[in-house]
Amino acid sequence: MLANSRRCINLMECFVNPHIDPDDIPTNHSANEHFQAVVNRAVSRRGFLIKTGTSAATVAFLSSGLSACATGDAPAQGPLLGFSAVASYTEDGLSIAPGYTATPFVPWGTPLFSSGAGSTWSGNGSEDAAAQLRQVGDNHDGIHFFPIDGKANDEGVLVMNHEYSTTNGGNYTFLFGATPAPANTPDRVNKAINAWGCSVIHIKRTAGQWAVVLDSTYNRRITSATPMLLTGPAAGHAKLQTSADPTGTVVLGTINNCGNGYTPWGTYLTCEENWNNNFGTTVDPSVDGRTDSQKRYGLSAGATGYGWEVVHSRFDYKKEPNESNRFGWIVEIDPFDPTSTPKKRTALGRIKHENAAYAIAADGRVVVYTGDDQVNDYIYKFVSNGKYIAGNLLNNRNLLDSGTLYVAKFNDGAATGDFMGTGEWLPLTTRNPALSGFASLADILIDTRLAADALGATKMDRPEWVTVHPQTNEVYVTLTNNSGRTTTDDANPRTANRYGQIIRWREAGKDAAALTFEWDLFVLAGNPTIAQANALNNGSANVNANNTFNSPDGLGFDASGRLWIQTDGNYSNVGNFANQGNNQMLAADPITKEIRRFFVGPKECEVTGLTFTPDQKTMFVNVQHPGEGGNSHWPDGGTALPRSATVIITKNDGGVIGT
Repeated sequence: MLANSRRCINLMECFVNPHIDPDDIPTNHSANEHFQAVVNRAVSRRGFLIKTGTSAATVAFLSSGLSACATGDAPAQGPLLGFSAVASYTEDGLSIAPGYTATPFVPWGTPLFSSGAGSTWSGNGSEDAAAQLRQVGDNHDGIHFFPIDGKANDEGVLVMNHEYSTTNGGNYTFLFGATPAPANTPDRVNKAINAWGCSVIHIKRTAGQWAVVLDSTYNRRITSATPMLLTGPAAGHAKLQTSADPTGTVVLGTINNCGNGYTPWGTYLTCEENWNNNFGTTVDPSVDGRTDSQKRYGLSAGATGYGWEVVHSRFDYKKEPNESNRFGWIVEIDPFDPTSTPKKRTALGRIKHENAAYAIAADGRVVVYTGDDQVNDYIYKFVSNGKYIAGNLLNNRNLLDSGTLYVAKFNDGAATGDFMGTGEWLPLTTRNPALSGFASLADILIDTRLAADALGATKMDRPEWVTVHPQTNEVYVTLTNNSGRTTTDDANPRTANRYGQIIRWREAGKDAAALTFEWDLFVLAGNPTIAQANALNNGSANVNANNTFNSPDGLGFDASGRLWIQTDGNYSNVGNFANQGNNQMLAADPITKEIRRFFVGPKECEVTGLTFTPDQKTMFVNVQHPGEGGNSHWPDGGTALPRSATVIITKNDGGVIGT
């Protein structure tokens, strides 16, 4: 979509949207002296911009927002948010805006084949590893719908991530039903390995009902044991070589697949996030044995809760010290070629990738944005050397193997505390003198975090999903929370940040390959329904009693420019989180900044991942780990095990989602 759209010619050329207006002061608390100073600075800056910019256009933009764009994907007519908001919700079900229907689909354990192993679901999680290999995986996360030509809105390949299996005290809480047993038995570990990774599912709508096309040649599972290739600058490096793979180019599996992305040439990008949790040791736990790199990436000394290192020595960091270096990458998958081998693209760096969002630079190069989901870690972008050519698969298929990786530095604005500023992209290359301690580009990419530390990039409040506006190319990122933050800056303005925020930026010249940008905070999540000692914890002016939320996580635009915000936060509904209910999905207007709650999931879940059919009339959303604390039986009800599942959302009148 982004690659084929013409550039927007509109008032957003004058993007200057300050974060705080005079009437942005919280009404339920008196503004302290600092907060009033912030408002005064923002008002002063607004006046300056109106006086010195292209005044008529700038005033129109500040008063009325984004006008119609001359693009291939025109914004929706009328108000961008056309639905009635729903209240917070704490029951064990689904709550959806009036006029919409939400239907559970392909929960964990759904068969992909009509006969043989895994062709039935017992209902109690007793299937073995061989059966799980042929069923939809566990804990759904990132998701994308790839339409099949000629039937674009009624048939396609649905690809989704399966991040992990819920554990409690060293046991797999649901993967094997309610039978308590150690996590580290071979059958449990191997079933978990087959429950993680990705599902590729051929689906079709007939008479209004979506169903799996059983036995389709497209159907397959990509698991934590599927062979895949390491490609790009780090492939073959000594730090990627193991006893099983002395070439350093062939890896078994992908793990902790969190968010996702896709490319304009029709491939799926799955992102390896908390892979460090699968690496432990059975060798003399009294001796730590971890390298500085392993510590920086979060490998814990001793045994893990999953117990994979007990069954498979490749997950033992003392027996195979390089195996963990083979995870933390973005993996490219061809959804339409079941014989293809997934590729770990090392040029995009090794971190805890949350998701990946692409844009096309002014000269045709491919840009991929990604966040490192850890408190006080960084935001990155990759710019390819080669240029994207629409329809030329031979040209495009290896574009992610060569280019430059950058890390972001967010600078404060003209006045500290106005929640806006400028930024720059710092190159992670051997030409950067600050990285002279790294022997090669491969070393930088394998230890991306250490290289970013050396450059002094801005430590962020857990960068999660990234998304790019389909008309303006603005980039938005969720910063989900950081309860341990003790120092602040304009981009991360709260200590003990329990609510999170969304930051956005515009690249210089609206060119995704630019090396500088300007940014502001789109929303500070918060809770204005309770007394807050710090006024910033009320949230920004677009947070109110009717849409209060915490921990924004999943994020994505639809073709009309609605911003969909999903949460993975505290669902206790008490104390600091009173009146916020279960985790939810909200929609926002990027221009007015209005936010409305659209959907709420069942108890103890995370709402994550979203994708649409091309006509935007069917939305697919994932519900992960319902009942992780033992208090849900969704989606089957009764006394059934809770199961992660996709939710299909449609508008009852057949219209576009969100209108």
